[in-house]
Amino acid sequence: MAFRSYQERIYDAVIRKTNWAGGNVVVHIENNITKVYFYGNRIAVVNHNAKTAEYDNCGYNNACTTARINAVEAACEELGYKIIKRR
Repeated sequence: MAFRSYQERIYDAVIRKTNWAGGNVVVHIENNITKVYFYGNRIAVVNHNAKTAEYDNCGYNNACTTARINAVEAACEELGYKIIKRR
């Protein structure tokens, strides 16, 4: 899947379980749980222990939010995690 650089960095941070921040996106991992924030809104939670992912566009149905969520979703699919929620 072809991503732009932000999406690539989000994808890599989720796969590698590392913190990353750039522009309006923050990827934070603590206690093996990755949280992804976009403009301060939590749009994804990835539980690496349970191998599950939860998404929420926070009411922002636009291309930017969708692209960030898609990057997280692609990483979770690569890891074989189950998607438990998507709004």
